[in-house]
Amino acid sequence: QVSDNIAHDLKTPLTRIRNRVEAALAQHRSEAEYREALQATIEEADHLIRTFNALLMIARVEAGSSDAAFCAFDASEVGRDVFELYEPLAEEAGVRLDLVTNGPVTVDGNRELISQALANLVDNAVKYVVDASAAPRVMISIVQGGGGVVLSVADNGSGVAESERKRVTERFVRLEESRSKPGAGLGLSLVSAVARLHGGALVLDDNKPGLLAVLRIPVSGPVHAL
Repeated sequence: QVSDNIAHDLKTPLTRIRNRVEAALAQHRSEAEYREALQATIEEADHLIRTFNALLMIARVEAGSSDAAFCAFDASEVGRDVFELYEPLAEEAGVRLDLVTNGPVTVDGNRELISQALANLVDNAVKYVVDASAAPRVMISIVQGGGGVVLSVADNGSGVAESERKRVTERFVRLEESRSKPGAGLGLSLVSAVARLHGGALVLDDNKPGLLAVLRIPVSGPVHAL
């Protein structure tokens, strides 16, 4: 089952790339239209490369590698970067996306992985809230508290049943109803792994309505084995 899930999640973006190129070649188009198709293909390929990079990073950590590239950075900047990345996508989908921070929050960790984890949470929230709410909204929050940084993403969608919350954080497990949705393919399993790597935790809760995903990262903590 795990290998089937991995194959599906990595094959889907490759299929989208091929289909987009095939469609561009199927009929004569203007130079501007070809450029637009190529740009979209590049963006899809970049997304896939980021997914593979995250997989490789986790694999190195699991193997006991010490080159996890930890450094001090401002988590609120990561929040702004992810917000700016998803704001146009959310607007196009009719989703209100908001960001709340309480100033600079310095954390010692892997910026790329924490950014990928937050992006996964926002990606999930935006795509699942669209069909589940008449006024879909997603809130990103980056605040300091409890001896660390708290990165949370809340939506007003249908949420995840309490009985399923632990299962959806397992590596490469996706609920059947999510199979038709595009995504990074790693989902909450990556977020959970990144949290453990930083000595933190991912907690899923009821947002009443919707899902509240909370990623807690200590300001400075040991690298934990996955």
